[in-house]
Amino acid sequence: MTTSLWIKRPRPLPDARARLICVPHGGGGPSSFARWIPELAPDIEVCLVHLPGRESRLRDQPLDDMHLIAQRVAEALGPVLDRPFAFLGHSMGAVIAYETAQLLPIAPNHLFASASSAPHHLEEEPPVSHLPDEEFLAEVRRAYDGIPEAVWQDADLMRLMLPSIRADFAAYENYRWRHPGRLACPITAMGGDADPLVPVDSLTRWAELTSVEARVQVFPGGHFYLADERAAVQRLIRESLGLVASDSAA
Repeated sequence: MTTSLWIKRPRPLPDARARLICVPHGGGGPSSFARWIPELAPDIEVCLVHLPGRESRLRDQPLDDMHLIAQRVAEALGPVLDRPFAFLGHSMGAVIAYETAQLLPIAPNHLFASASSAPHHLEEEPPVSHLPDEEFLAEVRRAYDGIPEAVWQDADLMRLMLPSIRADFAAYENYRWRHPGRLACPITAMGGDADPLVPVDSLTRWAELTSVEARVQVFPGGHFYLADERAAVQRLIRESLGLVASDSAA
């Protein structure tokens, strides 16, 4: 297993034709894409962005600045940019992927932005990251269904996760878009048709951030539609990268 603090490569594939760099949602860790690793092999190697403050980095200090997060991720990606690569970012992860792509010396082959409005037209919500713990978690639970019920019921685990969740909300609330230049790669904006946080119409604004082609793809489901539509999204990614599923895929 090849690993770094920021970029995990659980299954290096020397003969992979492309790499998919997956950036999880706010508060999420690399395990949210664990099932993608064998499912996209052997043609696509999955690389997982691992932010501080979650999973095996749970005790690391989380960052509350989106631009600084992107800078750290971009610095760590150097060793995996030696072949074609694409980004898949979900929710806040889509904004991190976009910001990271802006910092790289070469453009990705594709940016797949999932369950996120375009960075220059993010939905503004009343800030909550500054609230006391109980009020903050109540707001998170009201508007955000990405944390399993078993985790909510584990007081010790929630106490450990709280700093990273709060930092992610602060990073999102304080984020300001500042890139007038367009990305030189196609963008596919994806979302769930019943997502209360990201209206389907808002996905079209991603087209304003690329100098080449863009498209919108809508799937059944809510903000975390990826859980049920994973296979369909993987087909879309393969087709967009000019790859077909291999019979030998695990």
